[in-house]
Amino acid sequence: MIKNCNTIIYYWPKDKSEAKFQLMNIISYFSIKTEIFIVGNNSSGVRSAPEILKKWITLSKVDNAKHSILISGFIQNKTVFILENFFKTHVWKNLIIKSLPGVFGHKKIDSGSKLLASTFSNQITGKVLDIGCGTGFLSASLLYSAPNTILTLVDNNLFALKCSRSTLNSNKLKGEIICSDLYSNVFKKFDLIISNPPFHYDLKMNVNIIEKIIRCSKKYLKLKGELRFVTNSFLNYDSLLQKNFKKYCVLKKTNRYKVYQAFL
Repeated sequence: MIKNCNTIIYYWPKDKSEAKFQLMNIISYFSIKTEIFIVGNNSSGVRSAPEILKKWITLSKVDNAKHSILISGFIQNKTVFILENFFKTHVWKNLIIKSLPGVFGHKKIDSGSKLLASTFSNQITGKVLDIGCGTGFLSASLLYSAPNTILTLVDNNLFALKCSRSTLNSNKLKGEIICSDLYSNVFKKFDLIISNPPFHYDLKMNVNIIEKIIRCSKKYLKLKGELRFVTNSFLNYDSLLQKNFKKYCVLKKTNRYKVYQAFL
């Protein structure tokens, strides 16, 4: 991809650790004196880029708008990117969870995911699809509670798939891991679909992903199949679930999160 490239243009994400992780990966492939432009929203922490990258690049401001800034510089020192150095390890109920910057649940295991995992039991059987698998926490938790289930994990983030594979391997668990944008690369039907779907895109709220998971799930569920997902307490999907499922309920709830359970 970068064979004939001599300039890098990078859009700073909302998380500083993700930015450093990605930029270390990117600049490790480029030669010294390669020019780099970094642009980002002020609220994302992009102004910290010169300090974070000072060992490798000297950055200076080119321009700024009302809410954004553009900075640039040249690579001055080479770096070697070692993926394993960026993994963070969490432990939950004897499970080892491996995470990388930018993958949901990197800094800590999400409380919503823990709530959903607390509903898992050995009564769950058959084939299970984990949508947006991230670090692999939900799948590992499900296999811990119901070891005879057959897991398929999907995510459209390659680093998330790396995390899920590492999490499963660390716990000596098995599961099929697929790169898929929600259901785009899924061609089977399942007894259960689980998910902790995001409701933000970049820095803005966006519930389109959750709604698509609900609407399309019936195509990928067996007869009497179940959809079980966690969401923030203030979000309401009752009407959408009523349109697409025979019955549904809030299986578990806290002040911050609730777990929906729906059956075809």
